[in-house]
Amino acid sequence: MNNSAQNSETVTPPSGLPYAHCLNCGSELKGGFCHNCGQEAVSKTPTVWGFVMAYLDNSFMWDAQFIRTFWTLISRPGQLTYEYTAGKFISQEHPLKLNMFLLSIFLMLFIFFASGDKVTNTVQSLTQDERVFASVQIETLADDPEYAKKIEQSPRDTVLLLAPLLLTENHPQLFSNIETKEDTNGEGLDKWVAAVPRVLIEDGIITIDQSGCYRFNTEAKVGQNGLDLLVSVLEEVSGLISKYFPMLLLLTAPFLSFSLKLVQRKSRIPVINHFIFSLHYISFMEAMMIFIYILHLTVAPSMKLMEYLMMGSSCLYLAIAYRKVYESSWIKAVVKSLLTSFIYFVILLLIFITIIIVACFKTAMNYS
Repeated sequence: MNNSAQNSETVTPPSGLPYAHCLNCGSELKGGFCHNCGQEAVSKTPTVWGFVMAYLDNSFMWDAQFIRTFWTLISRPGQLTYEYTAGKFISQEHPLKLNMFLLSIFLMLFIFFASGDKVTNTVQSLTQDERVFASVQIETLADDPEYAKKIEQSPRDTVLLLAPLLLTENHPQLFSNIETKEDTNGEGLDKWVAAVPRVLIEDGIITIDQSGCYRFNTEAKVGQNGLDLLVSVLEEVSGLISKYFPMLLLLTAPFLSFSLKLVQRKSRIPVINHFIFSLHYISFMEAMMIFIYILHLTVAPSMKLMEYLMMGSSCLYLAIAYRKVYESSWIKAVVKSLLTSFIYFVILLLIFITIIIVACFKTAMNYS
């Protein structure tokens, strides 16, 4: 910034303008627009209406500035928000425009590669999974008082079982884990030596396969009603998410800005500044989702690796951006960014729970 900007306090602003020097380049103002860089002389803390109108005015104008803005977004966390809230509007793309563009790219990928048929196939494959089937069968039998009593009175046989180890945690009175042979950590069926009620073998609930291992019989009719109900609920959930997914993505910025406002409740920072920070952060998240989605469709790394990549990059980015924008110490930035993430996660979790409740209600209405 030049010397004239440093002495702006001693220069009388032109009539009707809030300041005497351009907030973007520091040149002395002669009118409503800077003669050097072209930025309009408006308050550095815009009104909500002014913020939206600035987006609409420029929503169809694209140039090399977008590339520079995107690179800054990725490589310098918090820098775009820091500059924008300092009054440097014209040196970067409008935050809402950047966010909407990346959101559109992600939605196109989601719609093209995650169609309703694919979601339905995913639901069907999930409910046909032996782990899910075994859990539903045992829950059905355990909820039947007569059969539960029958299981309790049955002697135990020691067998090599292919089934989720989770059964020993949910139903310790039914299954005893004598020795774990193979723990897949939820990626597949676990292999373990188990003490199981003999009645399950006699009634064909658990059968032996060609390898000599016992596993739950997928042809048994036990729990079929529960599986059908589960399929119906999951299909309702997937339908609601697919229908309202774009709207939910649009609401993430207000939710995050609300979380920031709660964490920064003692500060006098305008709400619009929190919203701008949210837009830039969510733009980064959308860019990461696009990258991971493309990575998944091409190289197809493990889901755990992509989950770790997403969580690690988002947490690190938020902490660095928080420190830059709110000019706090590293300790405060990490603590407050984690607190913000927690509040934000709780809000999203409540939304997801609401979707499940609505899906259960709609399913119950269809079954009645």
